Amino acid sequence: MLALLALVVLPGTAYAGPNEGDIFSVVNSARASAGLPAYAYAGDLAAAARGQAERMAASGELYHNPNLSSEVSGWSRIGENVAFAGDWKSAHDVLMNSPDHRAQILDSGYTQMGVGTAVSDDGTFWVAEVFRTPSGASTSAGAGGGTPGSTSTSPTSSGPATTAAPPKPTPEQILRHNIRSAREKVASRAKDRTSNDPIVAALDFSTVMDTVSG
Repeated sequence: MLALLALVVLPGTAYAGPNEGDIFSVVNSARASAGLPAYAYAGDLAAAARGQAERMAASGELYHNPNLSSEVSGWSRIGENVAFAGDWKSAHDVLMNSPDHRAQILDSGYTQMGVGTAVSDDGTFWVAEVFRTPSGASTSAGAGGGTPGSTSTSPTSSGPATTAAPPKPTPEQILRHNIRSAREKVASRAKDRTSNDPIVAALDFSTVMDTVSG
């Protein structure tokens, strides 16, 4: 175990997002189990991944970075995994249970990786993983297979990557969403309110209960 940690946790690595180091380590543990070398941590890939995770968390939408191929330099092949879940372990499981995303994690052609994470206001955990084969290295997909859309034959295009199917929201996430919707409705009513009318207050309470239970 100590030998494995020495392989996957790099001294001085700056993990700015929550659980980025955990995800990087568990990805390299999966590669070790498959007989593959560990990914080298790349700070520029992590920065690109973190930016995408933060954008997804802010928008509440799962999508790939449309500017990835120009935002990251020095690659002959580049790929991206994105996912969201209730926590980092669940997000990793989503990716490992998807054949295309698992293939990128276990691709022997990629040699570098960066992880970016973010948590949205409702507690949803978002993750982006960016993989790179440096310029001048072989561009062929390795034993891990790779996804057809992530393999590039030219350093000017990467092709589309695939997106992990989102997991169903948990009851806690649904409740948080409903509470936030109720607050927005009550705040909207309050803009035009001129007095502390008890009937209006009762209607506000009814709105909250209907939205939360909805």
